[in-house]
Amino acid sequence: MMTIYEPAMKKALLYLLIFTLCFATHSFSQSNTRGTVKGVLVDTTGGRQPLVNATVSITPLGGDSTDAEYTVSGKGGIFQFNRIKTGQYKLLITYEGYNHIERQVRISDSASLIDLSTLYMNRSDKMLAEVVIQRPPLGVKKDTVEYSAGAFATKPNAVAEDLLNKLPGVTVDKSGTVTAHGEQVQRILVDGKRFFSDDPKLATRNLPPDIIDKIQVFDDLSDQSKFTGFDDGNRVKTINIVTKKNSRKGYFGKLIGSGGTNEDYDESINIHRFNGNSQLSLLGQGNDLNKQNFTPQDIFGGGGGGGGRGGGGGGRGGGGGGGFGAATSPSSTGVTTVWAGGANYRNTFGTNPNHSTDVYGSYFYNFQHTAVRQTDSSISPVQTNYPSDSALVTNGNSNNISRIENHRIYLNIESRLDTNNSLVFRPNITFQHSNPSGTSFTKETDNHLNPINSSYNRTSSNNSGFNINSSNLQFRHRFAKPYRTISFDVNTTANINNGTGTNYAINTINVRGVTDTLNQFYYDSLHSWTITPTVSYTEPIAKNQILQLTYNHVYTNSTTINNTYDYVDSLKGYTHFNYLFSNSYKFTQNSDQAALAWRIQHTKYNLSLGTGIQWTDFDSRNTTKGINVQHSYVNYTPTVNFNYQFSATQHLRLNYSGRTGTPTPAQLQPLTTTSDSLSFASGNPALKPQFTHSLRILYANFNPGNQHVIFATINASTIVNDIQSAVYRNSVGGQNTTYVNLNGTYNINGFFNYGFPLKTPKSNLNFMTNIGYTQAQSLLAQDSVSAADGRYAHEYTRNTTLNETIRWTTNIKKNFDMNFSSTTGYTINKNPGVTRTSADGSKSGTVSSSSNLNTFTETLSTEFTAYTNSGWLIAASFDYTYTYTHSSTYTAHIPLLTPSIAKQMFKKKNGELRLTVFDVLDKNTSVSKSVGTFGAVSYNRTNVLSRYALLTFTYNLNNFAGANQRRMPGMFPGRFRGGGGGGFRDGGGNFPIN
Repeated sequence: MMTIYEPAMKKALLYLLIFTLCFATHSFSQSNTRGTVKGVLVDTTGGRQPLVNATVSITPLGGDSTDAEYTVSGKGGIFQFNRIKTGQYKLLITYEGYNHIERQVRISDSASLIDLSTLYMNRSDKMLAEVVIQRPPLGVKKDTVEYSAGAFATKPNAVAEDLLNKLPGVTVDKSGTVTAHGEQVQRILVDGKRFFSDDPKLATRNLPPDIIDKIQVFDDLSDQSKFTGFDDGNRVKTINIVTKKNSRKGYFGKLIGSGGTNEDYDESINIHRFNGNSQLSLLGQGNDLNKQNFTPQDIFGGGGGGGGRGGGGGGRGGGGGGGFGAATSPSSTGVTTVWAGGANYRNTFGTNPNHSTDVYGSYFYNFQHTAVRQTDSSISPVQTNYPSDSALVTNGNSNNISRIENHRIYLNIESRLDTNNSLVFRPNITFQHSNPSGTSFTKETDNHLNPINSSYNRTSSNNSGFNINSSNLQFRHRFAKPYRTISFDVNTTANINNGTGTNYAINTINVRGVTDTLNQFYYDSLHSWTITPTVSYTEPIAKNQILQLTYNHVYTNSTTINNTYDYVDSLKGYTHFNYLFSNSYKFTQNSDQAALAWRIQHTKYNLSLGTGIQWTDFDSRNTTKGINVQHSYVNYTPTVNFNYQFSATQHLRLNYSGRTGTPTPAQLQPLTTTSDSLSFASGNPALKPQFTHSLRILYANFNPGNQHVIFATINASTIVNDIQSAVYRNSVGGQNTTYVNLNGTYNINGFFNYGFPLKTPKSNLNFMTNIGYTQAQSLLAQDSVSAADGRYAHEYTRNTTLNETIRWTTNIKKNFDMNFSSTTGYTINKNPGVTRTSADGSKSGTVSSSSNLNTFTETLSTEFTAYTNSGWLIAASFDYTYTYTHSSTYTAHIPLLTPSIAKQMFKKKNGELRLTVFDVLDKNTSVSKSVGTFGAVSYNRTNVLSRYALLTFTYNLNNFAGANQRRMPGMFPGRFRGGGGGGFRDGGGNFPIN
């Protein structure tokens, strides 16, 4: 074999040596001179004031915006470029409201310092068209950082997500989560309006970069701040996608059809019709490859099962046995089949901006079929019913299938009645039907492999219902006196879920030598609704100071039915009502809250101090057992918000809040419930509300001049009277749990992000560090006697997480695109052990936990695309994941290589035929490790997609009106235009009559 490859290897080495020598010769032939260009920008009026944050770019003559370097003028209007290679350049200076300045400069060996001295900028009422054409890649307008989309090259058939990943200070991970200037983007707008509600992926994964003119990144104010004109400190990191003017009248979209081995398929369509303020978008998707161009939603939870079980204390948890969660990428766990589609409509009615109505809404349909197969093993090093050196070992496997079908309807109507009054109506409703099912088997042994118990379980359920999620109606009035406002708000939430299911289980209790069989049918129903009217009044009390008074009332009414019936062999049906497994509730709650907040706002900072008091009364009645629990609580809600603005792109924020968490009815009810006859839960009527202190400190600095981004956060919280579990191991090998209040639960997390651009090759580099520490706790008793006497041992679990991510994204002008990331994670899990107390009250020693609780992971990811001007394209993605778990069975080395080759077709290259092979090495797998209560270590292995080949055809639709064309064009260029504009070949829109 060596003789076959040896000549080729020698030839490759020879070529490499020749290339290296040529490159070195070329490098030495280049001038090593590096020049500097500097100047000072001054306003021609108003006392010749320096201009800060003007955008300055320098571009080689003959180049375009992708070759440009840019900066912004700093304090005193000073700007400077360093280390500029020899050659001729065009210097462009722009500033909002001023005529631009353009100069040509030359760097040479004899003239390496170009000092332009003072440059005067003249005000202009109208920006010249040339500025738009020559707009620099990046600019700052007040508190908004604006990127010019044309300055960042993307690969063929890219989407908006790919463009965002090229921007300095912006990153997009594989799940589609967007981070801008160090903060997660929570809202993405299209031309200033919401697109498909608030699901960012529906915009970033469906809109093409070709139609995008600018990307604007800013901290959006709350609706209340926008209305009152007074900043309340609450911000939402927002991206606004501004489309090109010539793309706002016409059609664009993409059609994709794929077929592959194993009968795999991947089809999608998105078509958009833009006509000024009127926009209509249609989306469709179908595949069995874990791809979702949207954020999945399950209003029932747990794969759609369970209905109201657990709402009052039963806690069956649904029909599938857990493990659900739709996969969102081919490398995700499980296998998800998706059929989805929807429409988004937006329009503005009325030409007067002070008397107009914005209407936009969306409908989205989604069907998900998710199959999850899992094998797991867990080791609990501390068990109290067995010898002190024993451990409970659990091995099992499960197979779960989830079928979820939902319909999302979102509507937003914002009507400006006049300059002082507005009306907002935002209904939001989701209908869902689900059929989860699953089987599982678990076997528990001690560390000597002596069996303790085993369980086989088969479940299924059928659920349907709807959810109204925070539908809002709001009327706002602004008085003549500045900052004096009043608003009335009604918020409604409803949840209706009706379900039926079966639960079949065979439980073998080896320590007793008995086998128990469950064969049950259950009916679940949850009907819950909440209405919250709120009135808010703001009053200015001094210059830059305001008081806000808020009052709201919350009314909640909930009816939960959990009825379980056992199968009776003699009657051949589920006829015996099971009193232990059944629990139905009626729950009502009334809450009144009054809050007062004082705010002071200056140019550099704003501060808000507030406090509130909340009176809560609730009544929980178990209609099955005839038990009634009533409680009244008084809660306090202190808040502090501080924001200091060093500049338009540098700020410091501090947020503190205190909130009370009341126990659930299930935690308060003095009764015992079970879902499997092995483990039992009992409520504690003496529980107190828990109080959480939360602190967040955030610093962000984005320098538009050198495009460096620094972002740091510290998040910390501690809980007083934390509601936690008190557990003991029962005689059948299960657990008995009740609830107690404990102090000492806390967590702290620090995040640091530093990013900067590289000139050669033109790219962005980001370093992200995340450090976290948490302390959780619970109580553990030796047995039922110790638990009855209240003799529990206090058990702590302390986890430290260390993660470092390096992300590199290129912005090369054309023909090549590459991204790389590396994530290293190390988790330190410490379970100090449990100090046991014997029945006579003496200490019997401390049982130490396992030392092999730590986990190490390393993930390397890279993807590249190379393409020629003739339309050929080659691409590949490679992910290498190493997971070390101290277990050879669950330690994994996963090289995931996915190459592809493509050819663009047609005159405009708007067609593409691509062949892709996913996981060509057939190495894809998924393993994980987690540490739970009492030092229990769990290992899991889950099914994933295996190797497949896919042939894909893509067609890009793009037809816009010309500069002088007023009418909407046809959907397809040059076709079906007709003579009368009806869109039909014969014109006029007349149909023949037979």
